[in-house]
Amino acid sequence: MNRGRLGKYSLWQFRDFVVEKGISIVIIGLLWGYLQLLPFRQSISPEMTPELIVRLVALLAGSLVSIAVLIALNGIISTDRKMGYYRFMFAKPVSPVRYYGQLFFVHLAGLLSGMILLAGVFFFFAGRFNVWNLVLYTSLIYISLGGIGFFISAASKYDWVTLAAVWVGARVLRALYGTGDDWKSKAVELLPPVHKVDSVAGSIIATGAAPLNDVLWLAGYGALFFVLGLVVLQRRSLAA
Repeated sequence: MNRGRLGKYSLWQFRDFVVEKGISIVIIGLLWGYLQLLPFRQSISPEMTPELIVRLVALLAGSLVSIAVLIALNGIISTDRKMGYYRFMFAKPVSPVRYYGQLFFVHLAGLLSGMILLAGVFFFFAGRFNVWNLVLYTSLIYISLGGIGFFISAASKYDWVTLAAVWVGARVLRALYGTGDDWKSKAVELLPPVHKVDSVAGSIIATGAAPLNDVLWLAGYGALFFVLGLVVLQRRSLAA
């Protein structure tokens, strides 16, 4: 399969994403919106400024984005390995590196489409906010969290559980040891920069901007692991 035909195949990859994950993301987002945003709307008081309301909505939206990214990345490579689909998919001469690299960005496009759709729910329950800011934040978290998930999925059959454990574990360890000056504090600096997520979420979704160092740290960490995932695909057989 040449590059042009692989590019056209992205439409089929997008369709598969919508059927297998996109619908789930929208349904979960609607349920989440009902459970979280409806009580939030009822709690809004005249004393709350529009800026405060937007920042509170930003924090709520940030939680949904993390869940949606986990769904979008679940089994992106490992499912084909566990189910044996790779035998049929790569029966023709096509590079797994190019195929899954393209799939990673197709899933990003599908995720952004779902989040834009869900933005209509946020408009109804909590008032207007900048959809472009939500797109920016979703893209950042997808690269940051998704890059790690892509690497884990290339290297392991248990990517979703492992990714969740890494993300939560990094947050816990940073909370416990991230403020010290001993070897433990220096060691946790190698973990994913999850301690930056909440502040970046509130800032980007509310204002469209965030500290550049935090953005580069999150995006760079995920991009590095995305490249490492491509290296694993190039050097390791999917049958392993």
